[in-house]
Amino acid sequence: MLAQFLWSNASSMFNSSPSNVPRLVLPEELFLNIATVVGGKVNMGLRFLQDAACGGNLKQFLIVVGCLFAGAVIGSWCNFISVIYIGFVAAHTLPVLYEKYEDEVDNFVYKVFGQMQNQYRNLDASVLSKIPKGKGKKHE
Repeated sequence: MLAQFLWSNASSMFNSSPSNVPRLVLPEELFLNIATVVGGKVNMGLRFLQDAACGGNLKQFLIVVGCLFAGAVIGSWCNFISVIYIGFVAAHTLPVLYEKYEDEVDNFVYKVFGQMQNQYRNLDASVLSKIPKGKGKKHE
């Protein structure tokens, strides 16, 4: 943009004609297709949240609440653009790092997953098993 501005203003000083740059026009269908895809994904996410809230599955409900809480905490640490940037960088670097250190990552994840299963079993035995199960209807 700076080069085009300087060229168009300096061309009159050098007695040359300014360059004709073609206009960039994006088709409307592109934005309609993007809106359709994004709208479908948003509706699918809202359906999932409603099923988690009304489905009667306590484990799934607690996982969803925990993920939403974690998202809120992370969102309070930085703004939305930073979260998008971090997600973009992570999406492009983590697969490469995983391929390079696949065995170490898998061993670590299995170890953490085993610890989480033990913690869940303890929580289930001491708290969750004592909560009576509801016989609610599933909303559609």
